[in-house]
Amino acid sequence: MADSEALFGLIGVIGGAVLGAGATMFSSALQTRTAERIRRRSRAEEEMRRLIALRKSTREALKFLSDTVESLESAQPASRDGFTADWQAARSAVTDAAEMSTIDGFDLALSPGTEEAMRRRQHDSGQQARPRRHQSSPSQDSPGIVISLDIAGSALGEALRAQGLGTALTPEDMRRLRELVARAEEGRSTLLAALLDRMEDLQD
Repeated sequence: MADSEALFGLIGVIGGAVLGAGATMFSSALQTRTAERIRRRSRAEEEMRRLIALRKSTREALKFLSDTVESLESAQPASRDGFTADWQAARSAVTDAAEMSTIDGFDLALSPGTEEAMRRRQHDSGQQARPRRHQSSPSQDSPGIVISLDIAGSALGEALRAQGLGTALTPEDMRRLRELVARAEEGRSTLLAALLDRMEDLQD
């Protein structure tokens, strides 16, 4: 009888140890999964903030250029110095957001040189240029959003300088300025489609 009690006691100890080890392993695995889920959520939230910053900065830069064209059309333009200061601030916000977005796979050309390099990669690969994960590169026929903004901003700065020197802008001049802003709007539409696609993925 004593031997039986000892045996059952030993079995109980072993069983308890096994159950305890199993519970520990389960708890550890659960903690690991929970920690990974928290890390993924944190990364998704950080990426979402970067995408929102890119969307906001390009929207505000484009609105600033559109408003400047409207002020020229209404014969109430800002001074060239005032335009330059405000445009540099808007452009810097776009640059900062674009550089941060490279973490998330959006390769945006920030200068004609980098854009030309991207076009060469397009040609060499024999396909439409694509960022590492998201479509937002320039096509062969039109520049990307950042370059389009730069072209329109430069043209508006020159128009304001000419007007400040007493040169009246012709209807053709205004048509060209509106066209440059429209091209920037097209570039942003392409970028926005890629941004919204990624935002939807992050919310799934």
